[in-house]
Amino acid sequence: MELKQQLVFCKQCENKKFDPNTGIVCALTQRKPDFLENCKDFIINPKEAQKVAAKAYVAQEEKSSSMSTWSYIVIGLIIVRIVMRFLRD
Repeated sequence: MELKQQLVFCKQCENKKFDPNTGIVCALTQRKPDFLENCKDFIINPKEAQKVAAKAYVAQEEKSSSMSTWSYIVIGLIIVRIVMRFLRD
């Protein structure tokens, strides 16, 4: 697991602490996360877990809506190109 993924995991934990010099660290070890799959000391913070889930949902919605916008643009360009081709003949 990469550090970025570990930090997302840690943001949802009761045992997290913020160090102004380092960022998010474990309140128990005073270090950045170093676990591979799961942290044995993880205790979920329901409010933080809800915030992380909400951010992920919003990001997914923005990604899907922007892709549909690009789809409309591409389809529009294809139609214009077909019309232009018929007008030249």
